[in-house]
Amino acid sequence: MKKARLTKILVEGNRDLLKKMAQQVEKRVEVKVEQPPRKGLVMLKARDSISMQPFYLGEGLVTECAVSIQGKFGFGAIMGEDPERSYQIAVVDAAFNARLPLVDSWIPELEREERSIRQRHFREHVMAEHSRVQFDTMEDYNDKS
Repeated sequence: MKKARLTKILVEGNRDLLKKMAQQVEKRVEVKVEQPPRKGLVMLKARDSISMQPFYLGEGLVTECAVSIQGKFGFGAIMGEDPERSYQIAVVDAAFNARLPLVDSWIPELEREERSIRQRHFREHVMAEHSRVQFDTMEDYNDKS
């Protein structure tokens, strides 16, 4: 599983699934905390919808953590103040990087969680579309008459 896909599932997915995975790793191998969870600021980058030029919205609070398992590092970062979750993400990331045998059993669960996230996003999109307002410009109005 690619890193970006895994991270998206871990960040947006069910907290209980992440907690369960991290606990499974902790029961089997030693997890060394390289950098304990700490708060930091990151610049939030966006793209102007008209000019398509990038710009910075401002700063965002993140919690980040780094751990190692058998010499392989894992990194966890999450928006907001959530030290426990950043640690758990780092542990799961390190387990994947260390290629622990138990990560193969996680793939079906992660794929189910990914489908659940997609369904949630679709429901949110549908709700937003129901509240969308259509604006006719005067040009459109005059062209119709």
